[in-house]
Amino acid sequence: MHHNLCKNCQHTFEGNFCSNCGQKTSTKRLDWHFVKEELQYTFLHINKGLLYTAKQLFTQPGKTIRDYIDGKRVQHYKPILLVFVLAGLNGLLTHYIDVEKFMPKTDTHVKMKSGLSFGKESFDWILSHYSIIELGLIPILSLCSYLAFKKWGYNYIENIIINCFASGQRLLFGIAVFPIEYLFRKSGYFVTISSILSLITYLLTVWTYYKIYEKQVIGNFILRFLLFAFLFGIIFILTVVIAIILVLILTKSHYINLH
Repeated sequence: MHHNLCKNCQHTFEGNFCSNCGQKTSTKRLDWHFVKEELQYTFLHINKGLLYTAKQLFTQPGKTIRDYIDGKRVQHYKPILLVFVLAGLNGLLTHYIDVEKFMPKTDTHVKMKSGLSFGKESFDWILSHYSIIELGLIPILSLCSYLAFKKWGYNYIENIIINCFASGQRLLFGIAVFPIEYLFRKSGYFVTISSILSLITYLLTVWTYYKIYEKQVIGNFILRFLLFAFLFGIIFILTVVIAIILVLILTKSHYINLH
């Protein structure tokens, strides 16, 4: 068999791909044919990866996540990348809804007294960094789910994968119902509709967790999921309190200015 020299790592190998780094044997000059192949590959990758995973998360979430953890991964989009891509898209879409006008108005005196103002700038920062925030919450969620469901077999890293898929499912639902929120963005019903959709979003997470552990007694599942929610609530509140204290300290020390 003919031996090839890899142009990427200089490794000698046989076949169509380098056994050391995965580089293709054939590396033709960049031209329009190359662009066509790249576009076909990208579309195929989205169709067979992202769209397939999206479909499975809404039709067979428990089986999909269990299969991925058990090693059946070739057809699925990578879960961490899934969250990053979808969170970025979700944050981009939210810019088209003027959520600021639905936020409670802060009294000017209170703002001056506290030295803090969480208005449009703060909200824009959250939207601009939404993918980072969503990814940042996953380790915390995973710690809580690991502690709550520890006796049912999945380790901490596997819980990260579970919560990546659950987060991806929530984000996909948010993207899917975005036209509804956009349609009612100027309506007096916006807050009600948004609240209902948010409730459905998190009920999806409950359903997904139930399908993952569907072989367990439902009463035990409910207790463990409530423990999961309680642990996350405690950690989240503590994190917010610590963050506010740090902001106040830095503000008074003139390291930051939030006026």
